[in-house]
Amino acid sequence: MDNGKISVRYARALFQLAQGQGCEDTVYDGLTRFAHNYLLAIAQFNEVLADPIVAQKEKVKLMEMAVGEPMHDCLKQFIAFVAEQKREDKFFLIAMKYMEMYRIKHGILSTHVTTATELNEESYDKIKGFIKQTFGADAEIDIKIDPSLIGGFILDIENTRMDASVAGQLNALKNRLKSN
Repeated sequence: MDNGKISVRYARALFQLAQGQGCEDTVYDGLTRFAHNYLLAIAQFNEVLADPIVAQKEKVKLMEMAVGEPMHDCLKQFIAFVAEQKREDKFFLIAMKYMEMYRIKHGILSTHVTTATELNEESYDKIKGFIKQTFGADAEIDIKIDPSLIGGFILDIENTRMDASVAGQLNALKNRLKSN
């Protein structure tokens, strides 16, 4: 069975369990923390979770540690179940699928904003308002700072990019001048 089907089936099962126990928000928050921590140390996670010599108990501890607190019992039980089924190496994909299902159900768009400087609260609220008005959805915003943009921002929403950066405008102007 391919990794995509496995992760979808497990994520769907966890999503239904979390809905049934009324803990889908807590599970989502925990899996978001897990995904963040996983991406920070992807090589080490993959190595440990795929290693058949590492004890199942240790893999469970590692996954729980990456989820952090608070962790609902249903997620704790699910992690143990995944380990029993020898699917630990698929847990990141399962987490990503669960998060996708959660965002779809709750009308949340995964959004990345790259700015030249730190965003103030007013700018942050304006971006959230723009997304709500334009796409009719709430935004889960990941912010990255890139001083090479000079000013402005780049907004990535799902498969759409809006470049309102000074660097982007300068590049567009340069390209127009080249073509003339």
